[in-house]
Amino acid sequence: MLDVTENIFLSNLEEAPQSPQGPRRRKPIIEDGRIWNDRDHLVWLLEVTWPDVGGRLPRIKTPADVLEVLQAWQGRSNNYIVETLLRKESSPATATILNRQRHQLGSLHIKSLEAWESREKCRESLEVAERAFSPQLTEREKSIVEEQRTKRAAKLVQADKLYAASKDREDKLDKLLKEGEAHFARVQFIEFCQSRRYRLTAVNTANALAGLPFIGWRQSSLRCAQQQAQGANGGAMQVFDTIRRIVASRTRKAEVTAWQQVVWRNRTQKELLLFSGRDRDGAQVQSARARPSVCDREGVLGAQEPHLEHRHSVRGRRSVVNRSPLPSCVDVGIRRN
Repeated sequence: MLDVTENIFLSNLEEAPQSPQGPRRRKPIIEDGRIWNDRDHLVWLLEVTWPDVGGRLPRIKTPADVLEVLQAWQGRSNNYIVETLLRKESSPATATILNRQRHQLGSLHIKSLEAWESREKCRESLEVAERAFSPQLTEREKSIVEEQRTKRAAKLVQADKLYAASKDREDKLDKLLKEGEAHFARVQFIEFCQSRRYRLTAVNTANALAGLPFIGWRQSSLRCAQQQAQGANGGAMQVFDTIRRIVASRTRKAEVTAWQQVVWRNRTQKELLLFSGRDRDGAQVQSARARPSVCDREGVLGAQEPHLEHRHSVRGRRSVVNRSPLPSCVDVGIRRN
């Protein structure tokens, strides 16, 4: 039976990567597991805040609109994507610039760790020198210990300055990177909302945001489509959809009722105007089937014969016609000869 050393050696040989024939595949900047976990968290967050966020997504056109619409996320999540989208400070940056800054930040972080380790070694060395000092030492030994303690204290001060300078450069670059990531994430979010490639649902929006700010929204959507979202269409979204359907049905009924009222009002007005003999502007109208009234006949006669406008003989009687503004002839006085 092989011993433990041989087993480890053989397992290392089996796990060692073989020399590829073609170009090596580039390692993704963000793993699928992390994207899917972030997507599931964003699905929950979007469904909980969908009444405040969902209807305003199509109106997002500027980075300021992103901050305004996503204010409902404040205090609800500590996810890095949410913090990036809600960060107030931002500076223009592209994906290439962000990747370069990430590599530089990694190098600065390594240097900061090395400076920190050097400082800790100087601190431990100084503590050893301080513990070595004792009243039982001779004057010569005391002077040697004091001299070593002074030198080590100076090295500690120098190492502390180097670490502070390295840490300061790292912090400045990290701040610049986060501001660039905030701008890049908001620009990608705006492109998704204006693209019309996907419906603006909670799941589609979460798929597009899950990879930000490390990858674009298109690549994020494609990679998230490989795994079904866990917890989609939860209780909050079901309640919202139910309320939305109820409100929509009530709105349609109210619109139909209002339309019926308008039709009935117009019909009633039309019938009243036809009954009174006038149109909407107050002009007198006459139906084709209606027989001309006495006043209408008198008006026609008066127009044809001006001398008979006010007085004419009807069956041996003289009548005086009073021009009334009413459509019907009601003010006609008949006098005997």
